Amino acid sequence: MSDRTHTFEVVGPPRIDVRIRSGDVIIRPSGGETVTVELSGNAETVEATTVDATHDSISVRSRPQRQRWFSRTMDVLISAPPGGSVRVNLGAGDVVVRIPLSSLDVNTGAGDVLIDEVVDELRVKVASGDVTTRKNVRDANIMSASGDIRVREASDIAVSTASGSMDLRVVTGSARIKSASGDLKLREFSGPELTVTTMSGSAIIGLVPGMTVDAKITAMSGELRNRIKPSKVEKTRRTSLTVKSLSGDVTLKSPW
Repeated sequence: MSDRTHTFEVVGPPRIDVRIRSGDVIIRPSGGETVTVELSGNAETVEATTVDATHDSISVRSRPQRQRWFSRTMDVLISAPPGGSVRVNLGAGDVVVRIPLSSLDVNTGAGDVLIDEVVDELRVKVASGDVTTRKNVRDANIMSASGDIRVREASDIAVSTASGSMDLRVVTGSARIKSASGDLKLREFSGPELTVTTMSGSAIIGLVPGMTVDAKITAMSGELRNRIKPSKVEKTRRTSLTVKSLSGDVTLKSPW
């Protein structure tokens, strides 16, 4: 085991770029206008990793290794001021973000992604692993080949999964959702347009009161249920709802 620490002063919100083969990446808040990068793990991997900086950018990159890179893990802990942009590219490993960001781009072959704070622009691509957001993401595109997706609150969002469930609590903008195999729960939708495509799995959609819904729903095999409770709220908005389900039930209901 080995470790290294680098500390840099930055001007304004920093741009951070992390590219490693195997290991966890954690982004947490710093105490001021500095960025600290801590590397810990396999000695050869730590030695083969470069950390470069300018006045507003930080780069962490592991050079290619001879063999068995998956067993030579190295974790990266970065402490940074909020509001910057982060890009993470991993062969395998978890990503945890604990600061608000203007943009976040994550690509990992195998590992979970946890986002604890607000992100203005979010791009996540995971081959195998869960994705969880705990605060508002304003412009999100999340893709997972195998894993569950949980979103607390989003404005505009596109979500797709080949295998895994999706649980979206609140969506206030447009949404595009695709699932090859897995159930969808969209607990509260109030945006102007929603498109859902599922191959196998149920879809439960909560629609807020006060909307006129232009619905086009196709279910090849499965039941369509309308469980929306009567409401006296004046209808002041219009939304377009398109649902295509090859195999699975579709339920429309009030938010829950």
